[in-house]
Parts: sequence; C-alpha cells; structure tokens
Amino acid sequence: MRISSVIAYRIHIPFKAVFAHTLHSRRATEAVILIVKSEAGCIGVGEILPRPYLTGETIESVLQRELPALVLRWLERKFADREAVVQALRDDLPQCGRALSTFAGWELAMLDLAGKVFSFAAGEVLGLETGPELEPGVVIDFAVPTHRLEKHCMLLRLAGRRHVKVKVGLHDDLHRLALIHGVFGIGQSLRLDANAAWTADYAIGLLRQMRRFNIDSIEQPVPARDLEGMRKVREATGIPVVADESLCSFEDGQSLLSAHAADIFNIRIGKCGGFLASFRLVQLANEAGLRCQLGALVGETGILSRAAEIFGRRVPGFDFLEGKRQNKTLLLQDIVEMPSPDEDAAGKGLGVIIGSKDLDQFAASAPTVFKNPQRRTA
Repeated sequence: MRISSVIAYRIHIPFKAVFAHTLHSRRATEAVILIVKSEAGCIGVGEILPRPYLTGETIESVLQRELPALVLRWLERKFADREAVVQALRDDLPQCGRALSTFAGWELAMLDLAGKVFSFAAGEVLGLETGPELEPGVVIDFAVPTHRLEKHCMLLRLAGRRHVKVKVGLHDDLHRLALIHGVFGIGQSLRLDANAAWTADYAIGLLRQMRRFNIDSIEQPVPARDLEGMRKVREATGIPVVADESLCSFEDGQSLLSAHAADIFNIRIGKCGGFLASFRLVQLANEAGLRCQLGALVGETGILSRAAEIFGRRVPGFDFLEGKRQNKTLLLQDIVEMPSPDEDAAGKGLGVIIGSKDLDQFAASAPTVFKNPQRRTA
C-alpha cells in the first residue's frame, strides 16, 4: 500500500439548534475532512475537528501548518501490512506535538484505508474483543432556557436517559439544578461541567451548595492549567473532578496525576490524538486507579462519532458515550451514511461511507490537494 494523494475538505455544517456553554456558543460545525488515497485507488477517510482552547489548533493552522507538515512525512510511503501502518502511526505520534486533532484525523484515515487494503476492522488495533454498545450520555446546555428546563428534562426522563450532564456557569445555576433534580428525582445523579468558568474558591463554595442535588462529578471547574485549583476543589468538596480541557496529551495526563488534580479522565478521540493515543491515556488512568469517561466533541460528523462508538466497544471500563450519535441529532445534515450497528458487518476500516455530493454541498472553500512531498495545490 502506497499513499499517492491526500485531499482536505474544509466543511461548514449548520446545527439544527444552538449549543452553548461558558467557553463557546456554536451554531455550526467547521471541520477538515481527509480523503487519503492509495496508489491502487482505495480511500480512507478521517476528520479533524480543532479546538483552540484544547490543543491550540484552528482550521487555518491545520490547513496551513499542521496538516502539510504531517502529509510531508507520509506521502509516497509504502506499507507491507497492517502492523507496518500501526507501527508508523505509533512512531509518528510524538512528532505531532500538540497538533492532536490533526493527528487524530490522520490516524483515522490511515486505519480506514489500511483496513480496506489489508482486510481488518479499524477497532482491532485496540483489541479483538467487541463489547456491547454503550448507552448514550446526554448534555443539558445553556441553549435550554430555564423556563423550558422542566419540559426538556421530562422528555429525557420519558426517553429513559440515565446519564445526564448539566452545563453550569450561569447566574441561576442553583435554580436550574433544583428544577432538573425535581424532574429526575433523588435517585438520579447529575454530572456537572463548568468548562473552566470558576476559580477554585468560588467552585468550592458553590459546589458545597450543589451537593444536595446528588452530584456525581464536576468537570473542569477551573481553567485548564490550574492543576492546583483542581486539586483544591476535589479535596475540599469530596466531589470527583473530571479533567477535560486539562487533558489532551499523554504528558497532560502525567501532569494531572503528579498534581493529584483529577479523579476521572475525559477521553475524546478528536482531542486526544486518535485511537492509539486515547488508549494510552486510558491505560495511564487505569494504572493510577482513576476512572475514565468517553465523550464527543460538539459538532462531530459521523466519522468521529463512529470512531467513538468503536472505541467504547473495544476498550472496557466506560459506562456511557456522551454525545452518542449527535451527528444525527445536532447537525442539519451529516456527510456520513449510518453504518450497521454490528461493527463486524459494517465492513473493513471504520465502516463509514461519505457522499461526495455532501462534501461539495458543505464545502467552505475549494479542497486542498496534496499529491507529493514537493507540490501542493489548492
């Protein structure tokens, strides 16, 4: 298998409804879709969904710097088998630095391509055993106004949703939590997510008032680099702290452990560098006695969404998949056809199909084509 060309599509897909938290309010998703082609004409697909507040990447930096540098290292390379591709991905990961979203998209495209060429499911790099599908975890964000919370929660309860996360950081957080708690009842635990909105002292005071609502965890209560503040929150309140914005790279995980700053690692394929890097973070957490939860980036298309579902079925220890299939509920239209629920029946690689008309419909600019290490055209 030789990589002959790479096409990068910058896409813009509107949301059906706004999604908001303390760091951002989104009405659409912007991503880079990768099409990696082999000399024999097979293709692999990947998705890059950069977040500057996570890894520092932007759409512009991906297309102008991170992706061209990565493609330079891979174009024209030949691979004899699956093991050669996987080893090359492992070897290249340290070179990506903080460009973890770019590498995640590249890794997915390479595993999709290699899976089709060498006849294996992409998830096999994580393990041969496939577990049951994870239950969905839902998020109540700021786009749900306070006066509509009770009706919204009632619909979630009627739908049997058991894993509920609430975005916090508003002036009426306590009132909103009281409404939510009133609908779900005392037996329903709630996970909170502050998206780095608070100081440690403010978080401690507020969380002590919130404990009466059966709080299971607090995600990123303070800014990402404030590891001391995270430690203070978990020790002062006894509420488990989830590291999200603080956790992207393996080095981030090591720093969190050294600072005793987290109880739970939030794994998201698109911010943690793909399958292999995310798996290393899970292993790191397990060895330290920490838990992990699996989530999605807001606005993922079916490529990253599919990757998260595969990861959750191949890697044990997760109770739910937060944002599961949001590509169908949040995006105005997805670019990916829904695969079979049975991963083995979904084909080789990632088991996804992209419509070229959909890519053209949502393209924000002309695609960037990489044909060899010396030449790039747009």
